[in-house]
Amino acid sequence: MNKVLLALCAAFSIALPAHAVTLESATLNGNLLDSSFSTPALIALDISLLNNSPLSFSFVLDADDITAGGVDVNAILRDVSGFGIGSFTLTTGGAPISVVTGSLLATTVNGDLLSSDYFAGAPVAEFYFGNPFLEDGLVDWRIGFSGLSAGDRFTLDLATTPAVPEPSEWMLMLAGIGLIGVSAARKLGR
Repeated sequence: MNKVLLALCAAFSIALPAHAVTLESATLNGNLLDSSFSTPALIALDISLLNNSPLSFSFVLDADDITAGGVDVNAILRDVSGFGIGSFTLTTGGAPISVVTGSLLATTVNGDLLSSDYFAGAPVAEFYFGNPFLEDGLVDWRIGFSGLSAGDRFTLDLATTPAVPEPSEWMLMLAGIGLIGVSAARKLGR
């Protein structure tokens, strides 16, 4: 009985797929991350932005990752109302890394789905990089590992920027400050 159990365990362990690129560290600065949807061939990041502090994700490659030649990436950026996407930066320890961009969609606070051609001026609530919901016609981003070796690291940095108020919002803020000033002057005059 023990030999059968041992043989089943050995067969099961051999059948397990190689693990995905290993997330070595994440600098979240108070933001939230769920990477539990990642698979051996996919880095899946579900990020909830609670502030506009920069985020950084450091990954380490193993021999199986190099043999696979690359990994697919998709991400959901939640709660981005009031933030703009400043930049995405992908760096390595010196070797060039290739990135093939995939689909980029956004949803508004009203639930409207926007393609990247229509982001300007829309009140975006979430961004979808790649195909996190496995929809037809959408493509994940791809990071290629040619020129890299097992043990090499790469970093994905995300910077957000606070949204710039519209002119009408500035006028409302100035009117509100003016009313506070008038109210304070009236109280002082009494």
